[in-house]
Amino acid sequence: MTLLFYYTLIIMFFYTIVAATSLSAFFVSRRRTFLYATLGFSFYFFDVALVFQDNFITPDNVFAASSFYDVGNPYASIVTGGGTFLFLWMGACRYCHHDRWTVQVLPVAAWAVASLAVYHLIADPQWREFAFYSMRTVLEFACYGLLAYWYTHSPDPQRHSIMKAHRVAFFWAVALTCGTLLENVYFQLLYDPTNLPSGMWVMAERSPMENMLFICFGLAVLRGAAVSLRLRARELPEGEDPLLAESIDRLLPLYTQAHDLSKREEEVLRLALMGKDNQNIAGELTLTAGTVKVHMHNILKKTGHANRTELAADFWER
Repeated sequence: MTLLFYYTLIIMFFYTIVAATSLSAFFVSRRRTFLYATLGFSFYFFDVALVFQDNFITPDNVFAASSFYDVGNPYASIVTGGGTFLFLWMGACRYCHHDRWTVQVLPVAAWAVASLAVYHLIADPQWREFAFYSMRTVLEFACYGLLAYWYTHSPDPQRHSIMKAHRVAFFWAVALTCGTLLENVYFQLLYDPTNLPSGMWVMAERSPMENMLFICFGLAVLRGAAVSLRLRARELPEGEDPLLAESIDRLLPLYTQAHDLSKREEEVLRLALMGKDNQNIAGELTLTAGTVKVHMHNILKKTGHANRTELAADFWER
C-alpha cells in the first residue's frame, strides 16, 4: 500500500510539472496547443487522484471479493477522463492543422456516451468494469486511426512532414495503448483476486500502462515547451533539431506573407533561422554565397531589421 501511495504521488507530481511547463510555454508563445496540453494534464491529474477517494481516504474499508470488480467513481471518471482526452485531442488536432470542432469534440462525446451506456447496461460487475475502462483504449485507437488517415491522405507536404517527424512517438503510443488493453484483460477478466493482499485491491481500477502512456505524452509536451521557451528567450537557434525545424515551418508561411517575401527569400530565411551561415545556405540551396548575401539583404530590408539577431527575435515573437 505504501508503494502504491508514493507511486501515485510521483506520477501526479510529474503531470503537475508538465501542466505548469506547458502553461509557461503558452504564456510566452501564445500557441493554443500548449494551453490544451495544460488543461488536458490538469484533468488527468485529478483522474489519477480519484484513487485516493476509496483507497486512502477510507483505508479501513473491508473489501469483499466481488468488490474487486467495481467502478468506484464512474461519473467522476467520465468527467476527468473526458476533460483529459478532449483537450489533448484538441491539441493534437491543432498540431495537425485540423481545427473543425466536430473532429475535435465528437470522438470524446461518443466515448462519454458509450461509457455511460456500458456502465448502466452491463449487469455483470466484472464485464462492466472491463468494458467501462476499456472504452478509453477504444477512443485512443480511434484517434490513432484518424491521425494515420490524415498522414496517409494529406495533400499538404508541410503537414505530412510535421506528422512524419513524430512517427516513432506514434508507434510507441500505439504499443502502450495495446499494453493498457492487455493489462485490463488480465486484471479485470483473468486474474483471481481472492488471495490478494489488501493493498492490491486497487489494481482492477489502476492502469500503470496508461500512466506510462501519459508520461510519454508528457515528455513530448515538455520537449516542445522547452524548445519554445528557449527560442523565445531570443537565442539564435542552431543545429538540426527536428522540433526546431517544425516550429520554423509552422510560423514561416505567415511571416513570409506578412513581409511579402519571395519563395527563394523564404527558403533562405528558413535556413538562416536554423543558424546556418551564408556559405552553408548557398551549398544547401545550390546558390553562390553572393546570391545568398543579396537575398539576406533583401530580407532584412523588407522586415526592417539591421541584422540576423534582430530578425530571429522578431520571428520568434510572432
